[in-house]
Amino acid sequence: MAKAVVQSDVFQAEIDFLHEVRALAEDQTIPEAKVKENYKALCNKYERLIGEAKLLTSVSDRLHSKLNEANEKLKKQFDEINKINDDLKVNNQLLQDTIDQLVKAKVGRKASSIVLLIAIILFIISEGLLEPLVEQEFGNDQIGFIFKLGIAILLKPIDVIVERYMMRKALKSNSSRVINH
Repeated sequence: MAKAVVQSDVFQAEIDFLHEVRALAEDQTIPEAKVKENYKALCNKYERLIGEAKLLTSVSDRLHSKLNEANEKLKKQFDEINKINDDLKVNNQLLQDTIDQLVKAKVGRKASSIVLLIAIILFIISEGLLEPLVEQEFGNDQIGFIFKLGIAILLKPIDVIVERYMMRKALKSNSSRVINH
């Protein structure tokens, strides 16, 4: 509302003068000298108005040009930001894949160590406890060999089970660390 009032105030003097000149133009009794005087004043005011219109147009054109340049610059920056975001997404995915591979390798090493320990324990139990009992009962060395073969065959499923358990534990630990940060 305030802008409308200010704009009409800016042109109020010209509007008043226009009403005055129109009223004089319709009055048939005005002397010719007065008509010429009003005509010159009207020409002067019109010339000043054209100058102001040219100035306003020039300023408006410059502002429009600057606005277009700013919009173009913003669009380029927006495109650059989008490209950087896309690159970051790709890099984040690569980083996450690398972290997952490292966690899997670490878990695999730990699982292999645990399975090796379990194999040693089973071998000791087999050699120290089971084999002497089997030889006493059956008197056959092949049954001891079958126990050792069974232990060797069980090592891979044990390795898979231990690795899966440790992987779930590691993933749960990583997800809780991500949530806490």
